[in-house]
Amino acid sequence: MNIFKSLIPLCMIFFTLCTASNTYCKDQTATLLAGTSKVDITPPEKDAVNLTGQPLKKRDSLYARVLLLKDREISLAIVSLDLIVFSSKKVILEAQKKWGVKHVILCATHTHAAMAPRGLLIKPPFSPDWTRNGKDPGTTIDWPALSADPWYADTEEKIIAAIGMAMKNLFEARFVSGKGPFESAYMAHNRRLVRDDGSVVAMWENPDRRSTKPVDPTLGVIRIDDMSGKPRALAVQYACHPVTTMAAGMVSRDFPGAMVDHIEQELGESCMGMFLQGAQGDLDPYDLHNLKGENRFNITKLAGISLAKGALRISSNLKNLEKNESQIIQVKESLLRLGHRNGTNTSDVGILTIVINNDMALVAILGEPFISHQIELTAKSPLKNSFILGLAYHGKGSPFVVYIPTVQAVKEGGYGASECSFLAADAGEKMISEAVLSIQSLVKKEKSPK
Repeated sequence: MNIFKSLIPLCMIFFTLCTASNTYCKDQTATLLAGTSKVDITPPEKDAVNLTGQPLKKRDSLYARVLLLKDREISLAIVSLDLIVFSSKKVILEAQKKWGVKHVILCATHTHAAMAPRGLLIKPPFSPDWTRNGKDPGTTIDWPALSADPWYADTEEKIIAAIGMAMKNLFEARFVSGKGPFESAYMAHNRRLVRDDGSVVAMWENPDRRSTKPVDPTLGVIRIDDMSGKPRALAVQYACHPVTTMAAGMVSRDFPGAMVDHIEQELGESCMGMFLQGAQGDLDPYDLHNLKGENRFNITKLAGISLAKGALRISSNLKNLEKNESQIIQVKESLLRLGHRNGTNTSDVGILTIVINNDMALVAILGEPFISHQIELTAKSPLKNSFILGLAYHGKGSPFVVYIPTVQAVKEGGYGASECSFLAADAGEKMISEAVLSIQSLVKKEKSPK
């Protein structure tokens, strides 16, 4: 009898922990758990400025959207942020310490009409001082000091709390991914126009919808369903600069915001939409400077809706795994020491490669890769559904390396290749080679006998 009495407190503690954490206590046999959350990170209007220091009035609310995936060994939080860029080692460390999340990816949608920390401001003509002379912004900007910015510090705390909320709201889930063709009257064209004489002109807009190359007219889709088959999250990967509202002087999520709004309208409030930026370094939407007044926001909305409709169409054709099929997350972290174009400096550049179900790969890169890198990854990866996440920080290496052009683009020059770019010409190719090797090793590991 005394033995039973001594067990009662232990049972009560176990029950309390299960109730509080709501993680594996529901079903220890579940192969995949998922959780979602969303938090408002809109800055106070008195503090809101874009990357050029222009004051912004509020039009949209900005959000951090968290998709948390957890199998029996790995936990991963993918955070989509309505910001131009965001890096925070504090978020990664605190998510590990407080919630036990092993890996966090902070993915900026890269909307140019959103808050930027004042330490990252640039001057016209949009050539950041901190990338001149081949300097790495990760070493020339005091990133920890950005936490002294009240909005920045508050945003860090909100993201940490949102990751915790997603962890507490885990449910048994099924994961499915795919890709499909997508062409839109609104986006995207390659803004690097290489003339017959070899000179390069920045074609910021393309109102005549002339054909440009390279582009990647495909759309990546990740869908999370609960065990009843109801969609709980729909993440969309696409490569294009969200710049249609950048000159409006207002806080705006641009077309990624319109996209997630339409997805949630169509699939219901219980399904969270997410936009994941791809290799958008040289891609712009067709319309930009010719947009005036309210028409600017109407066109932006239509662009986002077209993206959402494409994703919903692709998603509707994706089939889930059977209940008895395992769903496994695998992760590999790489840290590459890459030279600068000036031949003297180097930067440590982190790459996080994720393989899920031996079916889909995500490659998180902390800069702005050119679209050719996405095309190369697709061609060389053993997994058809292999996607780059651009502007994606996971805590390793430099917090941001600006544009990542191709060797050919560096030879040609132009914006994004010779300006706002400092890594060695072959840096992007080395990143993709490392990503392909990582995917291959993870696929091989999954197929090998236990």
